[in-house]
Amino acid sequence: LHVLSCCDHRLCAKCAGEGILGRERPQRQSDYVCPVAGCASQLLQSDVKALMSEEEYERYLDCDLTELGDTASFFRCPTGCGWGGLLDDPSTSAKKPQRNGELGIDNKPLTAEAVRHRDRYRFRCRRCPDTEFCAVCSATPYHLGFTCEGFKAHMAKRKCRFCGSEVTGESPLILKEESRGNKKHLHKVLHARCVETIPKGASLQELLDLAQRTDELASVCRQEECANHAAAACTRVMPCGHLCLGTRGEEACLGCLKCSPSDSGQDADSFCNVCWVSSLSEAPCVRLTCGHVFHKHCLEKQVKTGYPGARVTFGFLECPLCKRHLDAPAIADAVAEGAALYKSVRVKAEQRLALEGGHKDARELQPGGTYHGRPVDYAMHKFAYYLCSRCKAPYFGGYRSCDANAEEEARHAFDASELVCGG
Repeated sequence: LHVLSCCDHRLCAKCAGEGILGRERPQRQSDYVCPVAGCASQLLQSDVKALMSEEEYERYLDCDLTELGDTASFFRCPTGCGWGGLLDDPSTSAKKPQRNGELGIDNKPLTAEAVRHRDRYRFRCRRCPDTEFCAVCSATPYHLGFTCEGFKAHMAKRKCRFCGSEVTGESPLILKEESRGNKKHLHKVLHARCVETIPKGASLQELLDLAQRTDELASVCRQEECANHAAAACTRVMPCGHLCLGTRGEEACLGCLKCSPSDSGQDADSFCNVCWVSSLSEAPCVRLTCGHVFHKHCLEKQVKTGYPGARVTFGFLECPLCKRHLDAPAIADAVAEGAALYKSVRVKAEQRLALEGGHKDARELQPGGTYHGRPVDYAMHKFAYYLCSRCKAPYFGGYRSCDANAEEEARHAFDASELVCGG
């Protein structure tokens, strides 16, 4: 039974729903009334939601909006799925200070004009809440930081392919309009873009076509970080017309990840799971042998950071998503030192396990145990190793369980010079 909030009548939910719809089909929210004879109390929204199917409840929400049409409070979603509601109430947001640190799509603080436009025209669809749109120009997502006219002008300008900011000033990567008929200048521009294959004896038109296909390579701003990304990025253009998101010098291209995601489901807009700050499209990427994709410089930073405490651990050599060891030609040099240390510790752990009798009775090595059939992995888990500050070789430092209490302290502060082997 369901008790109606509007009149306290106790009704069977199924029968009440059928009774409400059994009359002439409601056209307005005010037509949804108590089905009990002699009672015409208008149903509250909570009652309609409890008594009706999801489809009928959506119709209930839409029926008054349909008559209203586009108003100051509701606008049709550009996707056509329903109605959008205003995100910011101008009557109250005008009294509030501008949100601290809020940036527009150009990575700049919002101007007063942009704030007023946001408060009046940024709407969110009720049926697809991830969709935010402009009630004036229907831009999706909403052009935060710009008026409609300003956004149109912004889109017409060249943007950095890494950070999205406007590209300004002179650049040897950009082909000037007055130089389109100069083959020498075209060669200079293509070489500046590091285009791998420039046909020998190419005609003027062939050079112009190549410059057009590689025009995105010229979209790099003056920031040092973006210049470094450009120097490390692959310069090949994929058959789809997009640039490869991989690293320069790789035999097999990563692809654009815009037209089709990777085998791991990651696409150009996916966040890098190392930095969690920017999307994969904002820096040259590497696909590991496990199939996962990350920013190349983020992986190199992870490896360079190393293990966090005194005891040697190897989380810095693992894929953040599947924990398999990092392996890709583009980062081979970066992981070489860590991989050599891992190999050395593994050999020593295996020797230590054999020296102590193999721990054959250890529960973890029995069928069904965590390390069944993997005695060396068990040894790596069981024993603690440290890196000697003098000879730079790993040495056995006892059982990992004995080091459990001191390990947390060592993460915060330890003197590496005190780590000395007995050799």
